[in-house]
Amino acid sequence: MRKILSVIITVFLLFLVILWLIPIIWIILSSFKTYAETIKIPVKILPESFLNFRNFYDLLGSLNFRSYYINNIIISAGILIPLLFFSSLAAYAFARISFPFKNFIFMSLFIALMIPIQVILVPRYLLMINFRWIDSFAGVIIPGIPSIFATFFIRQQIMTLPISLDESAIIDGANHGQIFFFIILPLCQSAILAVGIVGLVSTWNDFLWPLIVINDQNKYTLSIAVANLQGQHLTRDNHIMTSVLLASFPVIVIFIIAQKYFIKGIAISGLKE
Repeated sequence: MRKILSVIITVFLLFLVILWLIPIIWIILSSFKTYAETIKIPVKILPESFLNFRNFYDLLGSLNFRSYYINNIIISAGILIPLLFFSSLAAYAFARISFPFKNFIFMSLFIALMIPIQVILVPRYLLMINFRWIDSFAGVIIPGIPSIFATFFIRQQIMTLPISLDESAIIDGANHGQIFFFIILPLCQSAILAVGIVGLVSTWNDFLWPLIVINDQNKYTLSIAVANLQGQHLTRDNHIMTSVLLASFPVIVIFIIAQKYFIKGIAISGLKE
C-alpha cells in the first residue's frame, strides 16, 4: 500500500513539474523564433534554428535593454543591501534587547504588514512629491528598504540561538554592537540569505511602484520595458518572450545556486522559540 501511495505521489509531483516547466520551455523556444514563426498556424513548436540570436541582438541593441538591466541592478542593490542590514539590526533589537513598548511596537508592525500596498500608494506618492524624488531612483529605492517580513524572519532565527552566547560575550566585555556583528550575524547567514533571495526576486520583478514613480524612459526597469513591448504599433511575440527570458534569467540562476541555503534558512527560521 505504501509503495502504491509513493508511486501515486511521485507521478502527481512529476505532473506538477511538467505543468510548471511547459511555459518556461515555451518561452525559451519562442526566443529563438522569428516573428513569422510565432504567428504561424498551426502552431510551430520548435524554431527553425537554435542559432537565431536576432531577438537578443534587437533587445540588447536597438531596444536598449542593456540600460534597463543596469537600472534593475542599481535599484535592486540599492534596496537589498540596506534592507538586509537594517532588518538584521531591528531583528536583533526585537529578539535580544528589552526596551519600552517593545511588544506593542512589534505587534504594530504586524498590523502594518496586513495593510494592502494599494492603500498606501497615494500617501507614499505624495511623500515622494514632497521630497522631490519623483522620476528618480531614490523614489523607488528608499520606500523599498523597510521590510517587516525580513525583520520577523531574521528575528525568528535569532530567537533559536541560545541566550548563553550573549551572556558569555557580555562577561567578556562585549557590547550589543560587538555581539551583533561578531556572534549573531555570522550565525544567521542562512536566514539572511533566504530573505535576500526573496527580496531580490520581489525587487527585480517589481512593476507597480517603479511604473508610478518613474517617467523617464531611460530610467525604466526591466518589468516596465517588457510591458511596453506589448502594443507598440505591432506586438511581436518573439521579442516579448525573449525579453521575459532575459528579465528572469539572472534571478533563476541565483535561486538555483543558492536554493539549499534558502531552504535551510526557511527551515531554521520556522523553528519554534
